[in-house]
Amino acid sequence: MTRDLHPDLLVIGAGVIGLASALEAARMGLRVTVIERGQAAARGATHAAAGMLSPLGEARNAGALFELGLRSLRMYERWVQGIEEDSGISVEFRKCGKLRVALTDDEVGALEARAILARNRGVPAEWLPPDAIRGAGPQVTPSVRAALLIHDDFRVDNRRLGDALARAATHHGVELRMGTEAITVLAERSRFTGVRLADGSTIPAGRVLLAAGAWSPLLEGLPAPLPVRPVRGQMLALLPATPPASQVIESEDVYLVPRDDGRVLVGATMEEAGYRIENTAAGIRRLLEGAIRLAPHLADAPLTEIWSGLRPGTSDGNPLIGPDPELEGLLIATGHFRNGILLAPITAHLIGRLFEGEGAAVPSELAGLPSELAAPPSAFAALLSEFAPGRTRRPAS
Repeated sequence: MTRDLHPDLLVIGAGVIGLASALEAARMGLRVTVIERGQAAARGATHAAAGMLSPLGEARNAGALFELGLRSLRMYERWVQGIEEDSGISVEFRKCGKLRVALTDDEVGALEARAILARNRGVPAEWLPPDAIRGAGPQVTPSVRAALLIHDDFRVDNRRLGDALARAATHHGVELRMGTEAITVLAERSRFTGVRLADGSTIPAGRVLLAAGAWSPLLEGLPAPLPVRPVRGQMLALLPATPPASQVIESEDVYLVPRDDGRVLVGATMEEAGYRIENTAAGIRRLLEGAIRLAPHLADAPLTEIWSGLRPGTSDGNPLIGPDPELEGLLIATGHFRNGILLAPITAHLIGRLFEGEGAAVPSELAGLPSELAAPPSAFAALLSEFAPGRTRRPAS
């Protein structure tokens, strides 16, 4: 591919959302360049995540985010297969299930509401009274009051996924430029023309996708302030002597995510700490106390790693996905908060749809998608409006 041509799409941010979208566009035959302020791809929130694929685990109600998560989960297996084939990297995609437990009477009530949501939306889930929990999750504390076994929950090794996406993207001709920080969006007559970098140089491009996670609102030249803020999450890893349970185990305080190598990931705090990426004594103590309360045998497990990352949060909890309403050529995909790994396939698919009709081919990987994705009805279009970047600029009704 000739690199002296301007890219059709310039992606700012080499996390799971930016890389997945870049890969989608490249598969459609577009020239794509990804720039990343860090020195390596997928080393921000993607690297710091736990890799849970759990629409019901994140849902508080049957809202737009829950629906989007369900649709993305349906795409995941086929999406992952394509990435593994292109990259040669296994991403540890596992159907593991999740045991969501209640440790207090108040938590039982919240869990019952989640069980009703699962039943109403056809999500396979099984209510377990205390005497049945021991068989489903032998490593869970005997003081648990009730549990919901969510059968169709999955996990992926998010770090391996990030590496695989970067390799698959380059396999399809995407140019990755690490250590390259975007400073300002350039425009003429309300039309995007390029990006100015920290070193003073510019990159002209046909379109830009802002997918820089928590750093997205720091980009200058945006037509309106981006309602995204950093939310710190601290995590740790333990290596218990006995193999961990096969399923994810989750309480109101923590979640325990098994890995194939025998580790158990424990997460995660949610802290309004600005752009401070660091671990604190208080944060790690909360995680350890929550983990031991949930699974007492972990008290003897060696602590092998601690880390933290910044999630991109929004005021309503929904991501921003789609074209900016004021600056032509500016696309936005950020604000995914705790759902970036889960929502990567559908976010990339939605960004790719914006190029249809411009001579770009629909990638073969989209064949066989659920009908509501292949040809979305008006109800699906209404769902997508919930994530439009301009929704925060609408006049109050």
